[in-house]
Amino acid sequence: MLANSYDIWIEENKQPTIATLCKDLDQAIGKGISPGIITELCGPPGSGKTQICIQLCANVQIPTQLGGFGGKALYFDTNFGFHPHRLKEMATACTQHCRNIVETLRKDLSEDVEGFTAEIIMENVYYKYISDSSSLIEELDTLENLLKAGEKIKLVVVDSLSFLIKCNTENSLERLEVDYTILTKLHVLAYRYKLAVVITNDCTTRINPSNSTDSTVVPALGECHSHKINQRIVLGAINEEQPGIFIASIEKSLFRPRSSIKFRITEAGIRRVRKN
Repeated sequence: MLANSYDIWIEENKQPTIATLCKDLDQAIGKGISPGIITELCGPPGSGKTQICIQLCANVQIPTQLGGFGGKALYFDTNFGFHPHRLKEMATACTQHCRNIVETLRKDLSEDVEGFTAEIIMENVYYKYISDSSSLIEELDTLENLLKAGEKIKLVVVDSLSFLIKCNTENSLERLEVDYTILTKLHVLAYRYKLAVVITNDCTTRINPSNSTDSTVVPALGECHSHKINQRIVLGAINEEQPGIFIASIEKSLFRPRSSIKFRITEAGIRRVRKN
């Protein structure tokens, strides 16, 4: 039976999103990181990619009574970027954020957040180090079996997909084939099980073939890869005079036009830059 676009729109609007806890970023991409699609965080080292991924692992667990997913996260780490201590800091701040909301706006939900602790958040973030692309493909098949069995994973992170592919493929054709195989599997899981997929990508230098001295910094993995992702957020530091302040540029989105916003990386996690 065919579904009409209105019914699809209604169904999508019922789905919660994963808040980043940076209000400006959430608004720039809709309402937060959406389920059912692949979101790519792209940028050079130190631009905040892993920080946002860890933040999302905590935020995906915000109780449904507060508009969250109440789900679990699965973190595939290819470059040893994940740090449980950092997750603990963000998880602690996330639970306090939820308690503040309840105390000021929804005291009737106080019992619902009593068991929402940093320790519970950490227990609900599954971690797996991935050393090669074939291992990731196998793990995605295992993940599908877990989801079929009712596992409440609602966020899958691959950090970093570009590092994995570049380090384990010998030529561009093989790289493209592996990339498409992984992204296709992620697309199917995201759509079928209504979970959010977040991947990270590095930057590379593209040389102008007609002028060897002319170059631009672009996302790695190429143009064909760009067609397989649904949303791209390019991250970068602003300047040395504003440490801890970063910029997020929405370069591709299903929901919003191109835009750029500033955000902070604090001890508590990802937060907005307040205007003076």
